[in-house]
Amino acid sequence: QKDPDYLKLWLDSFVSSYEQFLDVDFEKLPTRVDDVPPGISLLPDNILQVLRLQLLQCVQKMSDGLEEQQQALSLLLVKFFIILCRNLANVEEIGMCSYINHVITMTTLYIQQLKSKTKEKEVADQTPIEEFVRHALAFCESLYDPYRNWRQRIAGRFLSTVEKSRQKYKPASLTVEFVPFFYQCFQESEHLKESLKCCLLHLFGAIVAGGQRNALQAVSPATMEVLMRVLADCDNWDDGNPEEVSRKAELTLKCLTEVVHILLTSSSDQRQVETSTILENYFKLLNSDHSALPNPRRCRQWESRFIALQIQMLNTITAMLDCTDRPVLQAIFLNSNCFEHLIRLLQNCKVFQGHLDRLAVSTIQALTAVMHKSPAAKEVFKERIGYAHIYEVLKSLGQPSRELLEELMNMAVEGDHMAVGILGISNVQPLLLLIQWLPELESHDLQIFISNWLRRICCINRQSRATCVNANMVIRIIETLNSHSALHCTCAENLIALLGSLGSQSMGSEELLQLIRLLRTEEPKRAHPYVVPVMRAILAMARKQGMASALQYFNLYHSMAGIAVPSIHKWPGSAFSFNAWLCLDQDRVDPSTTSKSGKRKQLY
Repeated sequence: QKDPDYLKLWLDSFVSSYEQFLDVDFEKLPTRVDDVPPGISLLPDNILQVLRLQLLQCVQKMSDGLEEQQQALSLLLVKFFIILCRNLANVEEIGMCSYINHVITMTTLYIQQLKSKTKEKEVADQTPIEEFVRHALAFCESLYDPYRNWRQRIAGRFLSTVEKSRQKYKPASLTVEFVPFFYQCFQESEHLKESLKCCLLHLFGAIVAGGQRNALQAVSPATMEVLMRVLADCDNWDDGNPEEVSRKAELTLKCLTEVVHILLTSSSDQRQVETSTILENYFKLLNSDHSALPNPRRCRQWESRFIALQIQMLNTITAMLDCTDRPVLQAIFLNSNCFEHLIRLLQNCKVFQGHLDRLAVSTIQALTAVMHKSPAAKEVFKERIGYAHIYEVLKSLGQPSRELLEELMNMAVEGDHMAVGILGISNVQPLLLLIQWLPELESHDLQIFISNWLRRICCINRQSRATCVNANMVIRIIETLNSHSALHCTCAENLIALLGSLGSQSMGSEELLQLIRLLRTEEPKRAHPYVVPVMRAILAMARKQGMASALQYFNLYHSMAGIAVPSIHKWPGSAFSFNAWLCLDQDRVDPSTTSKSGKRKQLY
């Protein structure tokens, strides 16, 4: 305390000894080190009080400007605290002291200084100030995300609830200074380096991922306003580094995903912001009116950036819905009119010149995510939007790519369309849409590819055939075959073979009549090209294959399916017998349910 030079020398020596713990780069996973920094009890007596006074002196001298020596000391102090917090047993005690508030005060002033110097176009070297800011933000991370949950999340590693529950030490309680600090940093943020903005976003994500208590304190109307504003500015790069701006958008979206997941696990009295409010602003930004922008900004380059941002936002919807409370979040999305917003996005994007197909693919992915495993969501989509409408919207974008058609296939099986035999039909409507679209496709290769896949997926088992028959797929196939001049012969043969397989399951008189009418030609003496394959299909329908089976039956495939009978008020005797035939069809394997607690049907 009496010898500042000796104190600095001691701090220098301490920091040098544990320098490997100064992992201030948020983009890197923390380095695994066998050794740990010492506990507070092993430090010299009263060292924390001495350092608090030194830090306070630095804060008080900030307004007049710190000398180079004092700048070096303040950085050294922050490094010391980071190292100390890497011994997780020290985190709680360090967090309870006033160090963090002093560091935040200094960081606020430094960031304001950096903005002012950029605004005034000063070219002086700001490296020492930036270095302090980066270390100060890393110190905050050490306190509020001691296990580096956020770094692991952005590296692609997701911690389970069990893994989080095993984390012995809790993060320090979030200082009330954080939200005003975060908000102020992003005021006039165009004068702040993109890399520093990314560090601030990393810190916000770390606080949210570090623990629920701090997360709910950090997620406020002010911080959500900041995130939406940062996202809105990501289409305006000006002189910024495109990679850094893209990374800024990616981090903001990851923060929003983490926020939505945290809000789902909280009660209404704990939340400062509702998920529905976040989604309302999110969709407003996703469908923002570009026509209101001044002409200089509406260039081809800007369009490309704006569409890239929209695609990132659409992909984030899928990430948001990848959570344990998915049904709850799906209901919130439905109440936010997400289907209308997504379809409007497709309709509005026609004014852009390029990248339409990528945008359409991401939109279909988002729609699939909202409807995934939810019969209620599928019904809402049919009622509010309808597949006929989405077909017209997609068709208006021009000839589809293979990727877009494959995405519709994925929507039908709610997974990878190539996993035929593992995944069955979860949503039959996209299949009807694909059949209708076949004559419009100029590429014969695409016609053959789609018709061949449809034939395989629709005929894979009795369940799939029944689903297609109940959706009136036979009539849709016949309507498509009427446009035979636009269909490749192999595509037509695949559709007729599919029709024969579905007909062997069930074929009504009206459908049979339509099929026979299909073979009429304007020249009586000239046979229709479909005569031979159609006759083969009719013979296949009439031919009994395999074991005899009932033509009418109850389908108990769904997990909640069952037969309810009224209670027996008067028994006919002392007992009764019940007889039934059971057809145990070959079931498809659902990867999501292959666990130790697998479900099974019961008769009782």
